[in-house]
Amino acid sequence: MYRYPEHSADGRSPAPAARAKRPAGSQSLERGLDILEAIEAESGEVGVRELARRLDLSPSIVQRLVSSLALRGYIEKNQETARYRLGHRAMILGASGERDNDWLAAARRELERLAQEHQLDGFVAVLRAGRAIYLQVVQADRPVGVRVAVGSEMPLHSTAAGKTLLAGLEDAPLRRLLGTRKLAAITTHTITDPAALLANIAKVRRQGYATVVEENIPGILSVGAPISDRAGRIVAALSVAFPKYLDSGESLQTVIPLMTAAATRVSQSLGAGVAGGAAPRALGTPPALRLTSIGERNGGKR
Repeated sequence: MYRYPEHSADGRSPAPAARAKRPAGSQSLERGLDILEAIEAESGEVGVRELARRLDLSPSIVQRLVSSLALRGYIEKNQETARYRLGHRAMILGASGERDNDWLAAARRELERLAQEHQLDGFVAVLRAGRAIYLQVVQADRPVGVRVAVGSEMPLHSTAAGKTLLAGLEDAPLRRLLGTRKLAAITTHTITDPAALLANIAKVRRQGYATVVEENIPGILSVGAPISDRAGRIVAALSVAFPKYLDSGESLQTVIPLMTAAATRVSQSLGAGVAGGAAPRALGTPPALRLTSIGERNGGKR
């Protein structure tokens, strides 16, 4: 079993603004929501004492609240650092609020078919606040697989889904997001030079799909394709990953047409290319994001 490494941003965003006078309500509920918003604003992990300072609460109160939120899966604790990040339940709730979210059901059907018929692990990812988040995960029934959790983050520069999302940005925000520092070398095959990655993303735009060969996990290949809405905007990436030597004999050459066709069908569920909607178009329309340089998040380190 393989697991995608989870990468959280080190760059920080301002905490939620001080709350104006609120109507009477549940103090615990409001404080719990404040904690969720503060963690989201950090674009990464944050500790109990830091949350207490930012929210002007005692550490003991914050600890009780984060324990309850973690128990329900709305936040999760990094056992190595004892810091907290958004959990899978928060991400699932966010996904359920997506406009026209029937496309998520269509995406799951496509991924389930690819898992059953071709032994491919499948994923749906979106770009939010400069981070790529898994909204759906469908695992193939085989002993060697790529295991990730819904709501977890993925590296943008070393995964097929991440590159697909990056290719959906216009040049200026893309360059700001990549930054100028060397990117993290997750494997020996990872592209770490921002200029080289820009050239790679330009290729993704031209061909309409992204491929990754052992850039994120040794021995694992991946293909990603864009999901577009009625206006032709790229709203998500559909991707699959599989071992280099798969019993079914699948290769990049055989998986690429499967993925592009699946992504086109999901896009059609959003109205792309049908009933007057814009056809799924070349990558290049940016989703909303808050820019934080990937290089800054990686600390400029390999």
